[in-house]
Amino acid sequence: MARRIEIWPTDRLVPYAKNARTHSPEQVAQIAASIVEFGFVNPTLVDTNPGTIAGHGRLLAARKLGLGECPVVVLDHLSETQRRAYIIADNKLARNAGWDDATLAGELRYIWDGSPYRNPCCRPGRRHHEFAFRPREACEMPNLAHRSPPGVQIVVA
Repeated sequence: MARRIEIWPTDRLVPYAKNARTHSPEQVAQIAASIVEFGFVNPTLVDTNPGTIAGHGRLLAARKLGLGECPVVVLDHLSETQRRAYIIADNKLARNAGWDDATLAGELRYIWDGSPYRNPCCRPGRRHHEFAFRPREACEMPNLAHRSPPGVQIVVA
């Protein structure tokens, strides 16, 4: 079990070439907007090579944002077969989860209507799966630069 988070340069991380999960430019922009809004709160999982095990989309978003480093958790206890299996399992298990629509609707209502937080970049749509972080040009908020990490200019292409 990993016991600490490390900070690594983003250019040190190597995406797994055989990763079956894909990330569209739109999704990478959504992940980037989430990182700007909340910070890099979900570390990338890596091996000691330093290959990416989980967090390919976060790595792409970090690079898009021009972040020089990102948090990682090193998983050095996995065999090659376990590593490959975990890459698939990590992606598949999240897709297997469901939603409690009534609870989700209440949470979205609070975020949008009842909270001073009310961020136009995470406005809920008519259906819960439309709730997503959108790139700056799709938001009503004119500028996300005030939320940029120090020394980073946010540009969504």
